[in-house]
Amino acid sequence: MRCDVVRRMVEEDIEMAAGVQAHVASCPACAEYIRRWELLRAGFAVLKEEEPPHASLGFAERLVRRLAYARAVSQTGQQFVVQAGKRVVYATLLVALMLILGLVLPSSGPLRTPRAAEPILSQPQIATMSPEQIIGISDSSYSRSVPASRNQQRGQESR
Repeated sequence: MRCDVVRRMVEEDIEMAAGVQAHVASCPACAEYIRRWELLRAGFAVLKEEEPPHASLGFAERLVRRLAYARAVSQTGQQFVVQAGKRVVYATLLVALMLILGLVLPSSGPLRTPRAAEPILSQPQIATMSPEQIIGISDSSYSRSVPASRNQQRGQESR
């Protein structure tokens, strides 16, 4: 017979058969286990016969106070965890929003073009430049057609 089967039988207070008693006689570990188990049972039997001690004066008040304090401490800890969790969520949402804005907004625009970095022209520079240069049109077909039409307008004005 195996030791674990014998120990389970002892713990469950099952009647020991002849085979179990033979195993206990031949196995010193099981014999020691049974001896300790019987001592434990005897100790519980003695405790059962003794009268429990009476509570001291103010015991119930002290117990209620300690329980209230323990509840308050646990609620404070829970509030801290909730607040820390909210801060983590808000920070994560902020980072996600920034990433989305970085991906959605165009990488070029009036503020992101190289022309925005150029200094503002002063009045004498503007007077010497053609409107196409000021606007920044570099289309050659447009610049060729514009002077011809300007010359025609100037000629008509002078007549």
